[in-house]
Amino acid sequence: MTEAARGLASFDHLVVLMLENRSFDNLFGYLYEHDQPNHFLGRGEQSFRGVSGRTDLWNEDHQQPPRRVPVAKAPWQTASDMCQPSPDPGEEYHPHVNRQVYGKDDVPGDAALLPDPAPMSGFVQDYIRAIGQQEFWDGVAADPEHYSRIMHCFPPEATPVLSGLARAFAISDEWHASVPTQTWANRSFLNSGQSHGFVTNADFLKWHHNIGETVFERLGQALGAERGWRVYWDSQDVAALTRFIHPNLHHHDHDANFRDFPAFAEDCAKGDLPAYTFIQPRLIVNHNDMHPPVATNQWVHSSILAGEVLVNDIYNAVRSSPSWPRTLLVIGFDEHGGTYDHQPPPRTVAPTASPGYPLQNDFHFNRLGVRVPALFISPHIAPGTVFRARGNVPFDHTSMLRSICARWNLTPLGDRDRQAPDFSHVFTLAPADARLDTPAFTARPYEPLTAAQANEGILSGMQKGLGHLIAHGLGKSLPEGIHRVGDLLHHLRSGR
Repeated sequence: MTEAARGLASFDHLVVLMLENRSFDNLFGYLYEHDQPNHFLGRGEQSFRGVSGRTDLWNEDHQQPPRRVPVAKAPWQTASDMCQPSPDPGEEYHPHVNRQVYGKDDVPGDAALLPDPAPMSGFVQDYIRAIGQQEFWDGVAADPEHYSRIMHCFPPEATPVLSGLARAFAISDEWHASVPTQTWANRSFLNSGQSHGFVTNADFLKWHHNIGETVFERLGQALGAERGWRVYWDSQDVAALTRFIHPNLHHHDHDANFRDFPAFAEDCAKGDLPAYTFIQPRLIVNHNDMHPPVATNQWVHSSILAGEVLVNDIYNAVRSSPSWPRTLLVIGFDEHGGTYDHQPPPRTVAPTASPGYPLQNDFHFNRLGVRVPALFISPHIAPGTVFRARGNVPFDHTSMLRSICARWNLTPLGDRDRQAPDFSHVFTLAPADARLDTPAFTARPYEPLTAAQANEGILSGMQKGLGHLIAHGLGKSLPEGIHRVGDLLHHLRSGR
C-alpha cells in the first residue's frame, strides 16, 4: 500500500460542509498571533501564513493622493460586528475579482498573460465601488471608516468554534477556490471538476447545461446509491442548490440521496453515513452560510455567528457518532466573496484542453481563485496541524475530488482534479495512536430572526438566482420585482 493510500484509508466516511464567501485572512489571519502551530506538513516555510505582525499589507483607496488602508483586526464584540463586511462585497470574476486581485477590471483570461504573483491591490477600491452599486444600500456613505472594513480580519475570539477546531485539529493555509469568481462555479468544481465554461451565477438558467458528470454519480455507480453519497440541505430553502447546479442530479432516481438537514444528526447517531456526505447550509431563510449581508437593515441577518452554531451542531453530531473513529469532517468555503486575502492565487490547468463548450468571458480556467479556509477534523489528525500540498501544485477544491477518487478507486473526472494534490498526508496518527479526545466548543450566543422577520429580508443576487432555477424547475418564471425572502418563498410554494 502506498503512503497516500495508507493516509486516505484513515476514513470511510467523508463529511464536507461548504460555507460561503470568506477568505482565509478574513477568518483566520490572526489564528496563531501569539504562538505557532505544533506541526507543519507539506511544502514551504515553517510559519503560519496569516497577517499577524505584518506591517506591509495594505491597499490604496480612491482618494487623491491615495490613502493606504492597512490590514487590521475586525471588531467582534457586537452582533453587528459579526455581520461585516456590510454591504456585500463584489464577487463576480469581472469586474470585481479582477480588480481585487490585479488592481484593474479588464485583464486577459489567460493566466500566462498576467503578472505572477498578482499584486492583491484592489480590494479597497473595488469595495468602494460595490457599496455604491448596492441596490438596497441604506445610504451610508463609503467613507474611510466604512470601506476599511474590507481589510479587517477577525481574531480567534470572534469565532470560538471555527478557531477552536482549526487549532484542535488541522487547517490548510494554502487552499484556494477553484475559480476566481462567485459561488456556483466553485461549488460545481468541488463536485464535478468543471463548470461548463461558466464563471458567473447569472444568467442563472444557463446552469441547466452544466451536465458534466459529478462525483456523486461516480460514487453511486461504484458503491451503490445508498452507500455512495448523500446531500443534506435545509428544506426551508424549498430546493437544494446542489441539485440545480448539477441538473444530472435532478432525476427522481436521486431523490433518496437528498435529505432534510435534521436527518443528519439522526443518521450520525445511528452510524448511518455514506462514503461521501455533502452538507449545504441554509441559503435563503435566516441563512447560516456566513455570507455577508446585501443591505444594512433590521430585516437582514447574515451573521458569522449563525454559521458558528451550524458548524458546532455538525461537529457535535459527527464526534458523538459511532462512525467517528472512521470519519473525516471538512469545513470549507466556496469563495472569498470579496473579503481581503494577501496570498496571490497561483496558476493551474484547465479542466480539459478541448472543451466542448464556449468559455464565458474568454476565461481559460488556468488560474485559481483567492485563498479560502479549509479545516480538517479527524481522530487521525494531530492537534495544531497546518498543512499544504507536498508538491508544486497547491490545493484547490478539486483536491477533494482527487482524494475521493483515490480513496474509492475512481477515475479522475478531468484534467484539473487529475493534477490536483490529495490530502493524504494530513493523517499523521496511525490507527493505534488515534485520538480518544473530542474537544468541545461553545458557540457565541446568536438569536435568529423570527420567521416573519426573516421573510422581510432583502434577497441577494445568489438567492434570486436560486429562485430562478427553482421556479424554472417547477415550470414557472420568476417575476420582476421580487426582492424579499417572503415574496420569493410565496411564489415558489404557490400552486405546488
